[in-house]
Amino acid sequence: MMGGVLLFGGVSWFLHRSPDWVPPDPMVFNQLARIAPVVALAVILGLAVVFLKFRNTTNAAQASTVAILAWSLGETLALFGGVIFYLTAASGWYIAGVIALVLAFVAFPPPENR
Repeated sequence: MMGGVLLFGGVSWFLHRSPDWVPPDPMVFNQLARIAPVVALAVILGLAVVFLKFRNTTNAAQASTVAILAWSLGETLALFGGVIFYLTAASGWYIAGVIALVLAFVAFPPPENR
């Protein structure tokens, strides 16, 4: 999961360094910047709910399912930030998304082998 997100960011960064790249209409960034806080809030609330559920799990199968769900929520913000970075070269939401993904990996470790 992390490899795909970092590869997407790396390709976006590489493309922006090309002399042929031109930034899109500023309205694109404005529209994405309005949506980004909503996505971030949804991910944070989702991670909080999943954390409360993960804390009370007793079997490994359920813990594994909840951990994968939490990682997916973290990746959602990272990929949305990657889309903003790819389209507009504004890296702030991408970096915030990568941090959210790292925190999801730390807060929701995979269960031990059975």
